[in-house]
Amino acid sequence: QARCCGSTRLYKLHPSRGYSYRKSGRDATAPPPQMHTSGSALIRQPPLVARVAFRQSCGPLNRNQKHQLQLQQKCAHRQRRSEAVTCGVSIITCSAAAVDVAASAGMGEHPASAQVDEGLRNGFGDPSLDNFAIGVMGDLHLEPDAQFMRQFEAARGQMRRHIGAEGAEAAGARVVQLGDLGGYTSRPGSRECLTFAADFLAGFGVKVATVTGNHDLEGEDFETDEANLQAWQEILGQRHYWKAQLGPLLCIGLSTVRFRSNKYSVHEVHIDQEQLQWLEGVLAESGDTPVAMFTHAPPMGSGLQVVQEVHVKNRCAWLNHSSDPAVFIRLTERYPNIRMWFSGHFHLSHNYPDSISVVGRCAFVQTGVIGNCNRDGYRQSRLIKGNAEGFQVLTIDHEDDTTRVDLQHRWDDPTPPQPQLQEDELICSTESGGWLCSQLECDISSGGNNLTPRRNSAVWFAVGSSSAVALQAHMLVEYDIETRSPIGLLCLDVDEGEEEVVLLDADQRQLAPDGSDSRAGEDVASIVLQHSNGSSRSFERNPETGLWFRVLQQNKWQKKLREQATAAAAASAAAATAGV
Repeated sequence: QARCCGSTRLYKLHPSRGYSYRKSGRDATAPPPQMHTSGSALIRQPPLVARVAFRQSCGPLNRNQKHQLQLQQKCAHRQRRSEAVTCGVSIITCSAAAVDVAASAGMGEHPASAQVDEGLRNGFGDPSLDNFAIGVMGDLHLEPDAQFMRQFEAARGQMRRHIGAEGAEAAGARVVQLGDLGGYTSRPGSRECLTFAADFLAGFGVKVATVTGNHDLEGEDFETDEANLQAWQEILGQRHYWKAQLGPLLCIGLSTVRFRSNKYSVHEVHIDQEQLQWLEGVLAESGDTPVAMFTHAPPMGSGLQVVQEVHVKNRCAWLNHSSDPAVFIRLTERYPNIRMWFSGHFHLSHNYPDSISVVGRCAFVQTGVIGNCNRDGYRQSRLIKGNAEGFQVLTIDHEDDTTRVDLQHRWDDPTPPQPQLQEDELICSTESGGWLCSQLECDISSGGNNLTPRRNSAVWFAVGSSSAVALQAHMLVEYDIETRSPIGLLCLDVDEGEEEVVLLDADQRQLAPDGSDSRAGEDVASIVLQHSNGSSRSFERNPETGLWFRVLQQNKWQKKLREQATAAAAASAAAATAGV
Protein backbone atom coordinates (compact mmCIF):
# COMPACT_ATOMS: atom_id res chain seq x y z
CA GLN A 1 0.00 0.00 0.00
CA ALA A 2 2.82 2.41 0.88
CA ARG A 3 4.46 1.74 -2.47
CA CYS A 4 1.14 2.16 -4.24
CA CYS A 5 0.04 5.39 -2.65
CA GLY A 6 3.58 6.72 -2.80
CA SER A 7 3.72 6.29 -6.54
CA THR A 8 3.63 9.57 -8.48
CA ARG A 9 1.37 7.99 -11.08
CA LEU A 10 -1.48 7.99 -8.57
CA TYR A 11 -1.63 11.75 -8.17
CA LYS A 12 -3.26 13.99 -10.73
CA LEU A 13 -2.89 17.55 -9.48
CA HIS A 14 -5.19 20.30 -10.79
CA PRO A 15 -3.79 23.70 -9.69
CA SER A 16 -7.17 25.41 -9.77
CA ARG A 17 -9.43 22.81 -8.21
CA GLY A 18 -7.16 20.40 -6.34
CA TYR A 19 -8.06 16.81 -7.05
CA SER A 20 -11.19 14.71 -6.64
CA TYR A 21 -12.08 11.27 -5.43
CA ARG A 22 -15.29 9.33 -5.90
CA LYS A 23 -17.32 7.99 -3.01
CA SER A 24 -20.69 6.24 -3.21
CA GLY A 25 -21.22 7.47 -6.76
CA ARG A 26 -20.81 11.18 -5.78
CA ASP A 27 -17.85 13.48 -6.48
CA ALA A 28 -16.40 15.28 -3.49
CA THR A 29 -13.80 17.99 -3.47
CA ALA A 30 -10.64 17.28 -1.50
CA PRO A 31 -7.28 19.00 -1.07
CA PRO A 32 -4.42 18.17 -3.41
CA PRO A 33 -1.82 15.61 -2.35
CA GLN A 34 0.67 16.67 0.29
CA MET A 35 4.00 17.93 -0.95
CA HIS A 36 7.05 19.56 0.50
CA THR A 37 10.20 20.83 -1.07
CA SER A 38 13.69 19.46 -0.69
CA GLY A 39 16.02 21.80 -2.54
CA SER A 40 14.22 22.50 -5.77
CA ALA A 41 12.42 19.18 -6.13
CA LEU A 42 8.83 18.45 -5.16
CA ILE A 43 8.58 15.21 -3.19
CA ARG A 44 5.36 13.22 -2.78
CA GLN A 45 5.07 11.20 0.41
CA PRO A 46 2.97 8.10 1.13
CA PRO A 47 0.12 8.14 3.66
CA LEU A 48 1.69 5.26 5.57
CA VAL A 49 4.77 7.37 6.35
CA ALA A 50 2.47 10.18 7.49
CA ARG A 51 0.55 7.83 9.77
CA VAL A 52 3.73 6.52 11.37
CA ALA A 53 5.04 10.06 11.87
CA PHE A 54 1.75 11.15 13.43
CA ARG A 55 1.60 8.21 15.83
CA GLN A 56 5.20 8.77 16.88
CA SER A 57 4.52 12.45 17.53
CA CYS A 58 0.94 12.51 18.79
CA GLY A 59 -0.12 9.07 19.91
CA PRO A 60 -3.29 7.20 18.85
CA LEU A 61 -5.60 8.61 16.19
CA ASN A 62 -9.13 9.71 17.12
CA ARG A 63 -12.21 8.67 15.16
CA ASN A 64 -12.11 11.62 12.77
CA GLN A 65 -8.44 11.08 11.96
CA LYS A 66 -8.96 7.35 11.48
CA HIS A 67 -11.84 8.11 9.12
CA GLN A 68 -9.64 10.37 7.00
CA LEU A 69 -6.93 7.73 6.75
CA GLN A 70 -9.49 5.05 5.93
CA LEU A 71 -10.58 7.15 2.95
CA GLN A 72 -6.97 7.09 1.75
CA GLN A 73 -6.79 3.31 2.13
CA LYS A 74 -10.05 2.79 0.21
CA CYS A 75 -8.88 5.13 -2.50
CA ALA A 76 -5.60 3.25 -2.92
CA HIS A 77 -7.45 -0.07 -3.05
CA ARG A 78 -9.71 1.16 -5.84
CA GLN A 79 -6.72 2.46 -7.77
CA ARG A 80 -5.13 -0.96 -7.63
CA ARG A 81 -8.30 -2.16 -9.36
CA SER A 82 -7.64 0.48 -12.06
CA GLU A 83 -10.66 2.60 -11.19
CA ALA A 84 -10.53 6.21 -12.40
CA VAL A 85 -9.84 7.92 -9.10
CA THR A 86 -6.98 9.78 -7.47
CA CYS A 87 -6.07 9.97 -3.80
CA GLY A 88 -4.09 12.16 -1.46
CA VAL A 89 -3.22 12.61 2.20
CA SER A 90 -5.30 14.42 4.81
CA ILE A 91 -3.38 16.74 7.10
CA ILE A 92 -3.42 15.67 10.74
CA THR A 93 -1.22 17.59 13.15
CA CYS A 94 -1.02 18.05 16.90
CA SER A 95 1.54 20.14 18.71
CA ALA A 96 3.96 22.62 17.15
CA ALA A 97 6.73 20.00 17.36
CA ALA A 98 4.56 17.40 15.70
CA VAL A 99 3.73 19.81 12.89
CA ASP A 100 7.39 19.79 11.90
CA VAL A 101 7.52 15.98 12.00
CA ALA A 102 4.28 15.75 10.04
CA ALA A 103 5.53 18.15 7.38
CA SER A 104 8.60 16.00 6.79
CA ALA A 105 6.31 13.01 6.36
CA GLY A 106 4.10 14.61 3.74
CA MET A 107 1.47 16.10 6.08
CA GLY A 108 2.63 19.71 5.78
CA GLU A 109 1.08 22.46 3.72
CA HIS A 110 1.43 22.16 -0.03
CA PRO A 111 2.53 25.12 -2.17
CA ALA A 112 -1.02 26.07 -3.18
CA SER A 113 -2.12 26.75 0.39
CA ALA A 114 1.12 27.49 2.24
CA GLN A 115 0.39 31.23 2.22
CA VAL A 116 -3.26 31.04 3.28
CA ASP A 117 -3.41 28.21 5.84
CA GLU A 118 -1.40 27.91 9.01
CA GLY A 119 -2.10 25.66 11.98
CA LEU A 120 -5.18 23.93 10.51
CA ARG A 121 -6.04 20.84 8.52
CA ASN A 122 -4.94 21.32 4.97
CA GLY A 123 -7.70 22.76 2.82
CA PHE A 124 -9.66 24.79 5.41
CA GLY A 125 -8.63 27.91 3.56
CA ASP A 126 -9.40 28.46 -0.10
CA PRO A 127 -8.78 31.95 -1.52
CA SER A 128 -10.36 30.98 -4.84
CA LEU A 129 -13.86 30.65 -3.33
CA ASP A 130 -16.52 32.87 -4.89
CA ASN A 131 -18.89 32.26 -1.98
CA PHE A 132 -18.40 30.90 1.52
CA ALA A 133 -20.51 30.24 4.61
CA ILE A 134 -19.05 29.80 8.11
CA GLY A 135 -21.18 28.43 10.90
CA VAL A 136 -19.90 29.87 14.19
CA MET A 137 -20.75 27.98 17.37
CA GLY A 138 -20.30 29.27 20.90
CA ASP A 139 -19.70 27.20 24.04
CA LEU A 140 -20.81 23.57 23.62
CA HIS A 141 -20.40 21.95 27.06
CA LEU A 142 -21.23 18.52 25.65
CA GLU A 143 -22.34 15.68 27.93
CA PRO A 144 -21.95 12.06 26.70
CA ASP A 145 -25.58 11.18 27.21
CA ALA A 146 -27.74 10.01 24.32
CA GLN A 147 -30.81 12.01 25.32
CA PHE A 148 -28.72 15.10 26.04
CA MET A 149 -26.98 14.85 22.66
CA ARG A 150 -30.20 14.71 20.60
CA GLN A 151 -30.48 18.48 20.92
CA PHE A 152 -26.92 18.97 19.71
CA GLU A 153 -27.28 16.53 16.85
CA ALA A 154 -30.40 18.36 15.69
CA ALA A 155 -28.59 21.71 15.91
CA ARG A 156 -25.69 20.23 13.95
CA GLY A 157 -28.09 19.19 11.19
CA GLN A 158 -29.59 22.68 11.14
CA MET A 159 -26.20 24.31 10.80
CA ARG A 160 -25.19 21.92 8.04
CA ARG A 161 -28.22 23.01 6.04
CA HIS A 162 -27.65 26.71 6.62
CA ILE A 163 -23.98 26.61 5.59
CA GLY A 164 -24.80 24.50 2.55
CA ALA A 165 -22.77 21.47 3.61
CA GLU A 166 -24.31 19.45 0.79
CA GLY A 167 -24.85 20.33 -2.82
CA ALA A 168 -23.41 23.11 -4.95
CA GLU A 169 -22.35 25.28 -1.97
CA ALA A 170 -20.45 22.54 -0.12
CA ALA A 171 -17.03 23.74 -1.28
CA GLY A 172 -17.38 26.94 0.73
CA ALA A 173 -18.97 25.44 3.86
CA ARG A 174 -16.95 25.71 7.08
CA VAL A 175 -17.50 25.60 10.85
CA VAL A 176 -15.65 27.51 13.59
CA GLN A 177 -16.22 26.59 17.23
CA LEU A 178 -15.26 29.08 19.97
CA GLY A 179 -14.16 26.74 22.76
CA ASP A 180 -15.50 25.17 25.98
CA LEU A 181 -16.16 21.76 24.48
CA GLY A 182 -17.01 19.63 27.49
CA GLY A 183 -19.88 19.68 29.93
CA TYR A 184 -19.44 20.61 33.56
CA THR A 185 -19.98 17.03 34.76
CA SER A 186 -18.07 15.26 31.98
CA ARG A 187 -14.53 15.99 33.19
CA PRO A 188 -13.95 18.99 30.89
CA GLY A 189 -10.48 19.16 29.41
CA SER A 190 -9.82 15.44 29.89
CA ARG A 191 -8.72 13.22 26.99
CA GLU A 192 -12.04 11.41 27.09
CA CYS A 193 -14.00 14.67 26.96
CA LEU A 194 -11.91 16.17 24.17
CA THR A 195 -12.17 12.99 22.10
CA PHE A 196 -15.95 12.97 22.47
CA ALA A 197 -16.08 16.60 21.31
CA ALA A 198 -13.75 15.91 18.37
CA ASP A 199 -16.10 13.15 17.21
CA PHE A 200 -19.07 15.53 17.45
CA LEU A 201 -17.28 18.16 15.37
CA ALA A 202 -16.27 15.55 12.78
CA GLY A 203 -19.98 14.85 12.33
CA PHE A 204 -20.45 18.18 10.56
CA GLY A 205 -18.84 16.63 7.53
CA VAL A 206 -17.07 19.88 6.63
CA LYS A 207 -13.75 21.43 7.60
CA VAL A 208 -13.82 22.62 11.21
CA ALA A 209 -11.54 24.92 13.19
CA THR A 210 -11.75 25.65 16.90
CA VAL A 211 -10.02 27.55 19.70
CA THR A 212 -9.62 26.74 23.37
CA GLY A 213 -11.96 28.07 26.02
CA ASN A 214 -11.39 28.47 29.75
CA HIS A 215 -12.84 25.01 30.49
CA ASP A 216 -10.81 23.18 27.85
CA LEU A 217 -7.60 23.15 29.90
CA GLU A 218 -8.94 22.01 33.26
CA GLY A 219 -8.48 18.31 32.59
CA GLU A 220 -7.77 16.39 35.77
CA ASP A 221 -5.61 14.00 33.71
CA PHE A 222 -2.89 16.64 33.54
CA GLU A 223 -0.61 18.37 36.02
CA THR A 224 0.29 21.32 33.78
CA ASP A 225 -1.40 23.60 31.29
CA GLU A 226 1.25 22.70 28.72
CA ALA A 227 0.43 18.98 28.90
CA ASN A 228 -3.30 19.69 28.66
CA LEU A 229 -2.83 21.98 25.67
CA GLN A 230 -0.69 19.40 23.88
CA ALA A 231 -3.41 16.78 24.37
CA TRP A 232 -6.00 19.26 23.01
CA GLN A 233 -3.87 19.76 19.90
CA GLU A 234 -3.33 16.04 19.41
CA ILE A 235 -6.99 15.14 19.73
CA LEU A 236 -8.42 18.10 17.78
CA GLY A 237 -5.75 17.69 15.11
CA GLN A 238 -4.80 21.36 14.87
CA ARG A 239 -2.67 24.05 16.42
CA HIS A 240 -4.36 26.24 19.02
CA TYR A 241 -3.78 29.42 16.98
CA TRP A 242 -4.26 29.53 13.26
CA LYS A 243 -5.11 31.46 10.12
CA ALA A 244 -6.94 30.56 6.92
CA GLN A 245 -8.00 32.54 3.86
CA LEU A 246 -11.57 31.98 2.62
CA GLY A 247 -12.21 33.94 -0.54
CA PRO A 248 -11.39 37.57 0.34
CA LEU A 249 -11.57 36.98 4.12
CA LEU A 250 -8.60 36.11 6.35
CA CYS A 251 -9.80 34.13 9.39
CA ILE A 252 -7.63 34.10 12.53
CA GLY A 253 -8.13 32.06 15.71
CA LEU A 254 -6.41 32.61 19.08
CA SER A 255 -6.60 30.41 22.19
CA THR A 256 -6.19 30.60 25.93
CA VAL A 257 -3.14 28.69 27.16
CA ARG A 258 -3.59 29.01 30.92
CA PHE A 259 -5.85 27.51 33.57
CA ARG A 260 -3.74 26.24 36.46
CA SER A 261 -1.15 28.99 36.00
CA ASN A 262 -3.49 31.98 35.87
CA LYS A 263 -2.59 34.60 38.45
CA TYR A 264 -6.12 34.94 39.77
CA SER A 265 -9.20 33.24 38.34
CA VAL A 266 -8.52 29.95 36.57
CA HIS A 267 -11.20 30.96 34.07
CA GLU A 268 -9.40 34.00 32.70
CA VAL A 269 -8.90 33.58 28.95
CA HIS A 270 -5.22 34.33 28.41
CA ILE A 271 -3.54 34.81 25.02
CA ASP A 272 0.22 34.43 25.51
CA GLN A 273 3.05 36.47 24.05
CA GLU A 274 3.84 33.84 21.41
CA GLN A 275 0.39 34.27 19.89
CA LEU A 276 0.43 38.06 20.19
CA GLN A 277 3.76 38.32 18.36
CA TRP A 278 2.54 35.92 15.68
CA LEU A 279 -0.71 37.91 15.33
CA GLU A 280 1.17 41.19 14.96
CA GLY A 281 3.20 39.64 12.15
CA VAL A 282 0.14 38.28 10.35
CA LEU A 283 -1.72 41.58 10.62
CA ALA A 284 1.31 43.58 9.51
CA GLU A 285 1.44 41.49 6.32
CA SER A 286 -2.33 41.48 5.73
CA GLY A 287 -2.52 44.90 4.07
CA ASP A 288 -6.13 45.70 3.20
CA THR A 289 -7.28 42.07 3.39
CA PRO A 290 -10.42 41.94 5.59
CA VAL A 291 -9.89 39.93 8.78
CA ALA A 292 -12.29 38.00 11.02
CA MET A 293 -11.03 37.14 14.52
CA PHE A 294 -12.23 34.18 16.58
CA THR A 295 -11.55 33.97 20.36
CA HIS A 296 -13.38 32.47 23.31
CA ALA A 297 -13.74 35.73 25.26
CA PRO A 298 -14.05 39.20 23.73
CA PRO A 299 -11.51 42.03 23.98
CA MET A 300 -11.97 44.64 26.67
CA GLY A 301 -13.42 47.73 25.04
CA SER A 302 -15.54 45.76 22.59
CA GLY A 303 -18.78 46.97 24.16
CA LEU A 304 -20.44 43.55 24.31
CA GLN A 305 -22.96 42.59 26.98
CA VAL A 306 -21.23 40.84 29.89
CA VAL A 307 -22.30 38.91 32.99
CA GLN A 308 -21.08 41.19 35.74
CA GLU A 309 -21.82 39.13 38.83
CA VAL A 310 -19.78 36.27 37.36
CA HIS A 311 -17.18 37.42 34.87
CA VAL A 312 -16.48 40.98 35.99
CA LYS A 313 -16.52 40.02 39.67
CA ASN A 314 -14.07 37.17 39.05
CA ARG A 315 -12.03 39.18 36.51
CA CYS A 316 -12.41 36.70 33.68
CA ALA A 317 -14.68 38.70 31.36
CA TRP A 318 -12.12 39.90 28.81
CA LEU A 319 -9.12 38.48 27.03
CA ASN A 320 -6.07 38.82 29.33
CA HIS A 321 -8.30 40.48 31.92
CA SER A 322 -5.54 40.73 34.55
CA SER A 323 -2.61 41.56 32.22
CA ASP A 324 -2.87 44.44 29.72
CA PRO A 325 -6.34 43.59 28.39
CA ALA A 326 -6.46 46.74 26.22
CA VAL A 327 -3.84 45.32 23.83
CA PHE A 328 -6.53 43.73 21.64
CA ILE A 329 -8.73 46.79 21.13
CA ARG A 330 -5.57 48.73 20.26
CA LEU A 331 -4.90 46.19 17.53
CA THR A 332 -8.25 46.99 15.92
CA GLU A 333 -7.28 50.66 15.96
CA ARG A 334 -3.91 50.00 14.30
CA TYR A 335 -5.33 47.50 11.82
CA PRO A 336 -8.75 48.75 10.63
CA ASN A 337 -8.96 45.80 8.24
CA ILE A 338 -10.08 43.72 11.26
CA ARG A 339 -13.75 43.78 10.31
CA MET A 340 -15.29 41.17 12.61
CA TRP A 341 -14.43 39.68 16.01
CA PHE A 342 -16.47 36.67 17.20
CA SER A 343 -16.53 35.44 20.81
CA GLY A 344 -18.64 33.34 23.17
CA HIS A 345 -17.95 32.75 26.88
CA PHE A 346 -21.01 34.50 28.38
CA HIS A 347 -23.77 32.06 27.26
CA LEU A 348 -25.90 35.05 26.23
CA SER A 349 -28.19 35.27 23.22
CA HIS A 350 -28.07 37.59 20.23
CA ASN A 351 -31.15 39.55 21.30
CA TYR A 352 -29.49 42.30 23.32
CA PRO A 353 -28.82 45.77 21.89
CA ASP A 354 -25.13 45.14 22.60
CA SER A 355 -24.91 41.56 21.33
CA ILE A 356 -23.23 43.18 18.33
CA SER A 357 -21.21 46.34 18.97
CA VAL A 358 -19.14 48.39 16.56
CA VAL A 359 -15.90 50.10 17.58
CA GLY A 360 -14.15 51.88 14.73
CA ARG A 361 -14.66 49.65 11.69
CA CYS A 362 -14.80 46.39 13.65
CA ALA A 363 -18.05 44.61 14.54
CA PHE A 364 -17.72 42.63 17.78
CA VAL A 365 -20.16 39.74 17.68
CA GLN A 366 -21.45 37.82 20.70
CA THR A 367 -22.12 34.15 19.91
CA GLY A 368 -24.70 32.19 21.88
CA VAL A 369 -25.00 28.48 22.65
CA ILE A 370 -26.85 25.64 20.95
CA GLY A 371 -27.69 23.80 24.18
CA ASN A 372 -29.59 24.51 27.38
CA CYS A 373 -26.60 26.07 29.16
CA ASN A 374 -27.84 29.49 28.04
CA ARG A 375 -28.65 32.26 30.54
CA ASP A 376 -31.74 33.69 28.88
CA GLY A 377 -33.69 30.88 27.20
CA TYR A 378 -32.35 31.29 23.65
CA ARG A 379 -30.39 28.69 21.67
CA GLN A 380 -28.51 30.43 18.88
CA SER A 381 -25.43 30.29 16.66
CA ARG A 382 -23.91 32.69 14.15
CA LEU A 383 -23.56 32.38 10.40
CA ILE A 384 -21.16 34.36 8.21
CA LYS A 385 -21.96 34.50 4.52
CA GLY A 386 -19.49 36.16 2.21
CA ASN A 387 -18.50 36.71 -1.39
CA ALA A 388 -16.24 39.04 -3.33
CA GLU A 389 -18.47 42.06 -2.65
CA GLY A 390 -19.21 41.81 1.08
CA PHE A 391 -20.55 39.82 3.99
CA GLN A 392 -23.55 39.14 6.18
CA VAL A 393 -23.69 38.08 9.82
CA LEU A 394 -26.83 36.10 10.64
CA THR A 395 -28.37 34.43 13.67
CA ILE A 396 -29.38 30.78 13.48
CA ASP A 397 -32.22 30.14 15.92
CA HIS A 398 -32.07 26.49 16.92
CA GLU A 399 -35.54 26.47 18.44
CA ASP A 400 -37.36 27.03 15.15
CA ASP A 401 -34.51 26.48 12.64
CA THR A 402 -34.73 30.00 11.19
CA THR A 403 -32.17 32.65 10.34
CA ARG A 404 -32.18 36.43 10.44
CA VAL A 405 -29.67 38.98 9.13
CA ASP A 406 -28.12 41.02 11.97
CA LEU A 407 -25.37 42.81 10.03
CA GLN A 408 -24.29 43.26 6.43
CA HIS A 409 -21.56 45.35 4.85
CA ARG A 410 -19.41 45.69 1.75
CA TRP A 411 -15.69 44.98 1.95
CA ASP A 412 -14.89 48.24 0.16
CA ASP A 413 -17.12 50.38 2.40
CA PRO A 414 -14.86 52.41 4.77
CA THR A 415 -17.72 53.43 7.07
CA PRO A 416 -18.49 51.48 10.27
CA PRO A 417 -20.99 48.64 9.78
CA GLN A 418 -24.39 49.12 11.38
CA PRO A 419 -26.15 46.25 13.21
CA GLN A 420 -29.76 45.80 12.14
CA LEU A 421 -31.32 44.08 15.13
CA GLN A 422 -35.08 43.81 15.09
CA GLU A 423 -36.66 45.95 17.82
CA ASP A 424 -39.42 43.43 18.49
CA GLU A 425 -36.84 40.70 19.18
CA LEU A 426 -34.67 42.66 21.62
CA ILE A 427 -34.76 41.71 25.29
CA CYS A 428 -33.82 43.70 28.35
CA SER A 429 -30.46 43.37 30.03
CA THR A 430 -30.09 40.48 32.44
CA GLU A 431 -29.00 43.11 34.99
CA SER A 432 -31.83 45.35 36.14
CA GLY A 433 -29.49 48.30 36.58
CA GLY A 434 -27.78 47.95 33.22
CA TRP A 435 -24.05 48.00 32.71
CA LEU A 436 -21.69 50.32 30.94
CA CYS A 437 -19.44 48.34 28.60
CA SER A 438 -18.03 50.69 25.97
CA GLN A 439 -17.97 54.14 24.46
CA LEU A 440 -21.26 53.21 22.83
CA GLU A 441 -22.90 53.77 26.20
CA CYS A 442 -20.93 56.63 27.72
CA ASP A 443 -18.92 59.73 27.00
CA ILE A 444 -15.49 60.25 28.49
CA SER A 445 -13.88 63.56 27.60
CA SER A 446 -10.36 63.24 26.22
CA GLY A 447 -9.00 65.68 28.75
CA GLY A 448 -10.56 64.42 31.93
CA ASN A 449 -12.52 61.82 33.82
CA ASN A 450 -16.09 62.88 33.13
CA LEU A 451 -18.34 59.89 32.43
CA THR A 452 -21.92 60.62 31.42
CA PRO A 453 -24.06 57.49 31.02
CA ARG A 454 -26.48 57.61 28.12
CA ARG A 455 -28.74 54.67 28.98
CA ASN A 456 -27.71 53.33 32.36
CA SER A 457 -28.55 54.64 35.78
CA ALA A 458 -25.30 55.13 37.67
CA VAL A 459 -23.53 57.58 39.97
CA TRP A 460 -19.92 58.19 38.97
CA PHE A 461 -16.87 58.97 41.12
CA ALA A 462 -13.53 60.25 39.83
CA VAL A 463 -10.86 58.15 41.54
CA GLY A 464 -7.87 58.46 39.21
CA SER A 465 -6.66 59.16 35.69
CA SER A 466 -6.94 55.55 34.50
CA SER A 467 -10.20 54.39 36.10
CA ALA A 468 -13.51 55.55 37.53
CA VAL A 469 -15.92 53.97 40.01
CA ALA A 470 -19.67 53.70 39.53
CA LEU A 471 -22.39 53.02 42.09
CA GLN A 472 -24.62 50.79 40.04
CA ALA A 473 -27.17 48.09 40.81
CA HIS A 474 -26.13 47.98 44.51
CA MET A 475 -22.49 47.48 43.55
CA LEU A 476 -19.33 49.56 43.34
CA VAL A 477 -17.84 48.80 39.91
CA GLU A 478 -14.49 50.00 38.62
CA TYR A 479 -14.22 50.96 34.94
CA ASP A 480 -11.15 51.36 32.79
CA ILE A 481 -11.27 54.80 31.16
CA GLU A 482 -9.29 53.99 28.00
CA THR A 483 -11.60 51.15 26.97
CA ARG A 484 -14.76 52.25 28.86
CA SER A 485 -15.08 48.75 30.26
CA PRO A 486 -15.78 47.24 33.70
CA ILE A 487 -12.62 45.68 35.11
CA GLY A 488 -13.63 44.61 38.62
CA LEU A 489 -15.83 45.07 41.68
CA LEU A 490 -15.16 46.71 45.01
CA CYS A 491 -18.42 45.76 46.69
CA LEU A 492 -21.47 43.70 45.78
CA ASP A 493 -23.90 44.69 48.53
CA VAL A 494 -24.19 48.47 48.78
CA ASP A 495 -27.28 49.53 50.70
CA GLU A 496 -28.14 52.48 48.47
CA GLY A 497 -30.89 53.62 50.80
CA GLU A 498 -28.65 53.79 53.85
CA GLU A 499 -25.04 53.97 52.64
CA GLU A 500 -23.33 56.99 51.07
CA VAL A 501 -20.15 56.94 49.00
CA VAL A 502 -17.51 59.36 50.30
CA LEU A 503 -14.08 60.09 48.77
CA LEU A 504 -11.24 60.98 51.15
CA ASP A 505 -7.67 62.12 50.62
CA ALA A 506 -4.66 61.07 52.67
CA ASP A 507 -5.52 63.68 55.33
CA GLN A 508 -9.10 62.37 55.58
CA ARG A 509 -10.54 65.43 53.87
CA GLN A 510 -13.68 64.82 51.83
CA LEU A 511 -13.31 65.32 48.06
CA ALA A 512 -15.82 66.13 45.33
CA PRO A 513 -17.14 63.13 43.38
CA ASP A 514 -16.36 64.75 40.01
CA GLY A 515 -12.63 65.10 40.71
CA SER A 516 -12.65 68.89 40.45
CA ASP A 517 -10.62 69.29 43.64
CA SER A 518 -8.50 66.13 43.48
CA ARG A 519 -6.65 66.23 40.14
CA ALA A 520 -9.30 64.06 38.45
CA GLY A 521 -9.31 61.74 41.43
CA GLU A 522 -5.55 61.23 41.70
CA ASP A 523 -5.62 62.56 45.28
CA VAL A 524 -8.28 60.08 46.40
CA ALA A 525 -6.75 57.83 49.08
CA SER A 526 -9.84 55.88 50.14
CA ILE A 527 -13.43 55.22 49.12
CA VAL A 528 -15.72 54.98 52.13
CA LEU A 529 -19.25 53.64 52.43
CA GLN A 530 -20.75 55.55 55.36
CA HIS A 531 -23.91 54.01 56.83
CA SER A 532 -26.66 56.07 58.42
CA ASN A 533 -26.16 54.10 61.66
CA GLY A 534 -22.60 55.42 61.96
CA SER A 535 -20.72 52.37 60.72
CA SER A 536 -18.49 52.50 57.66
CA ARG A 537 -16.55 50.37 55.17
CA SER A 538 -13.36 51.59 53.52
CA PHE A 539 -11.58 50.62 50.27
CA GLU A 540 -8.01 51.57 49.35
CA ARG A 541 -5.98 51.42 46.16
CA ASN A 542 -3.91 48.36 45.40
CA PRO A 543 -0.35 49.68 45.85
CA GLU A 544 0.94 47.48 42.99
CA THR A 545 -1.62 48.46 40.35
CA GLY A 546 -2.99 51.77 41.61
CA LEU A 547 -6.49 50.36 41.02
CA TRP A 548 -9.38 49.80 43.40
CA PHE A 549 -11.04 46.47 42.56
CA ARG A 550 -10.97 43.56 45.01
CA VAL A 551 -9.68 40.12 44.08
CA LEU A 552 -12.82 38.17 44.92
CA GLN A 553 -11.80 34.84 43.38
CA GLN A 554 -8.37 33.29 43.86
CA ASN A 555 -6.95 30.58 41.62
CA LYS A 556 -9.03 27.49 42.46
CA TRP A 557 -6.43 25.04 41.16
CA GLN A 558 -3.67 26.46 43.32
CA LYS A 559 -6.06 26.63 46.26
CA LYS A 560 -6.83 22.92 45.78
CA LEU A 561 -3.12 22.07 45.73
CA ARG A 562 -2.58 24.03 48.94
CA GLU A 563 -5.49 22.25 50.62
CA GLN A 564 -4.16 18.87 49.47
CA ALA A 565 -0.71 19.71 50.81
CA THR A 566 -2.17 20.81 54.14
CA ALA A 567 -4.26 17.64 54.39
CA ALA A 568 -1.25 15.47 53.51
CA ALA A 569 0.87 17.21 56.14
CA ALA A 570 -1.85 16.75 58.76
CA ALA A 571 -2.22 13.07 57.85
CA SER A 572 1.54 12.59 58.04
CA ALA A 573 1.69 14.30 61.42
CA ALA A 574 -1.19 12.19 62.70
CA ALA A 575 0.51 9.01 61.48
CA ALA A 576 3.74 10.02 63.16
CA THR A 577 1.94 10.73 66.42
CA ALA A 578 0.13 7.41 66.26
CA GLY A 579 3.43 5.67 65.60
CA VAL A 580 4.96 7.21 68.72
